[in-house]
Amino acid sequence: MPLSKNKYINMHWATRARYKDYMTWLLMNKNYSTITYGKATITFNIYFKDNRRRDVANYLGGGLISWLDILVNLKVIKDDSYDCIGQPNVKFNIDKDNPRTEIIIKGLEGGEK
Repeated sequence: MPLSKNKYINMHWATRARYKDYMTWLLMNKNYSTITYGKATITFNIYFKDNRRRDVANYLGGGLISWLDILVNLKVIKDDSYDCIGQPNVKFNIDKDNPRTEIIIKGLEGGEK
């Protein structure tokens, strides 16, 4: 589950590094395309266990930054700049039984692969 900006920024640097290492391990063990997308759209579907009020901008400015960096490091996307991925989409959903985050990456036609 991604962290909000407040939780991510207030983490000790070593804890943040462990978080990033753990997210890298999780993504490495998932089936994702071996194509490196030069231009793509990225959607984060975040499923929470409750319907509490949340701010999308806090997630984009928080833990999702690490996830984008990891996707670059794993060569799933070429870069996480606006020219390559534009503005990532973040959608909030509720799933009381299975809270999770799904990352959907769609390559854009005409984009370098």
